[in-house]
Amino acid sequence: MLIVGSAQAETLRFATTLPEADNPETRAMKAFEKYVEFHSNGEVDVQLLHGGVGGDREILENVRNNIFQMTATTDGALASFYPKVQVFSVPYLFNSTRSAMTFMNEAPIMDDFVADVEAQTGLRIVGFAADGFRNFVNNVRPIKTPEDVKGLKLRSMESPVMISLMKSLGAAPTPIPFPESAMAIRQGVVDGGENPPSTVINGGWADVIKYMSLDEHIFSAVFVYVNPDFLDGLSSQSRAAVLDGVQLYDAIMLAGKGEGYLDDTQKIRDMGVEVYVNSPEEKAQFREVTQQPVLDFLSEQLGADYVDDFVAAVRKTEDSLSTD
Repeated sequence: MLIVGSAQAETLRFATTLPEADNPETRAMKAFEKYVEFHSNGEVDVQLLHGGVGGDREILENVRNNIFQMTATTDGALASFYPKVQVFSVPYLFNSTRSAMTFMNEAPIMDDFVADVEAQTGLRIVGFAADGFRNFVNNVRPIKTPEDVKGLKLRSMESPVMISLMKSLGAAPTPIPFPESAMAIRQGVVDGGENPPSTVINGGWADVIKYMSLDEHIFSAVFVYVNPDFLDGLSSQSRAAVLDGVQLYDAIMLAGKGEGYLDDTQKIRDMGVEVYVNSPEEKAQFREVTQQPVLDFLSEQLGADYVDDFVAAVRKTEDSLSTD
């Protein structure tokens, strides 16, 4: 909705794979639209494209080609364009959303990451938000320690990192397309899988599982992308409006996802699923078993120096927060 008419307004198409709904993504996008159109004095006409415009990979390609000008996706969507992003999927890399967001927004190594992503892909990352932590669910037993995962057949994304993680725990990872996963769990093709609570509900998993454990093995980040030529071609006022609007988007996403994580977990519990909250000591056991095999795999794929430097930078952020 363009607030102030302008014959020369630039069109900013902000695309997402998600349908328009009462969720943090939609609320954040609508707030971005209002903010940018008002603060650009009508120089930018924001068009929100909700679902039906392709998958994450196709949307990112269209942003790169300036067919769309913006999108926001989870970090894994970038892997086909920039394999080094897989380092974000190291299990138990982040202890909390606070540490993850502090790292992404303040760690010097992230400046290098953002610059290299643009140089290699033509996509400029201008904001960071959170989708939430991923957790194990299954129909066999509560997962309290690594020993409890052994022998389980778990639905997995077609991700080498996730497959490596599950194998390190003695599980049998089974790649299944997400739309077919709830039925596969119901029919016993697999014993369970892993996802954030919102996806456990929205994907129908909560109807077919008995146990969920909040082990929080992987933090799912959200990157906000813009086409560099489009952004650089705006006036200074409009460019500032877009970048400030991204900060508003990030804030609404973080608040909504944080609240939703708790609300969705309670909904899952109310649906009869036994929810177990893993202790820091139990998470440490998982980290000890799973992290090194994934680090070894990523070091072979991405280079040991890159992986070591990235993990060391995360640890530095974690240490600084613990002493604040």
